[in-house]
Amino acid sequence: MSATVYAVVIEVSPEAETRWALWHADVHMPEVLAQPGFRGGRRWRDLERTRDGWARYVAHYDAESVEAIEAYRRSEAGARLKADHDARYGTVTRISRAVLSAGIERTGS
Repeated sequence: MSATVYAVVIEVSPEAETRWALWHADVHMPEVLAQPGFRGGRRWRDLERTRDGWARYVAHYDAESVEAIEAYRRSEAGARLKADHDARYGTVTRISRAVLSAGIERTGS
């Protein structure tokens, strides 16, 4: 795993979950992973539902660097992929994003 991860948390309404999950796995994730600077990715489904019954998924995209993620987020491809998601599922998903970088770990006191 790389030291930089683009973490995306997606909450999906129950009526759209199956349709969204297939599209996300078969179309969206491969398109993101085809962008420069991405090394791999993985998606999990939370076993607990949100308070209002929506499903929660977490996608981690391993990247070469923070700069690679920022370049993707500013790119035409990044804008196109976000717009495609929003057009298809913007009304039935809630999304939060974070760029995570390995920090200094200390042990002991």
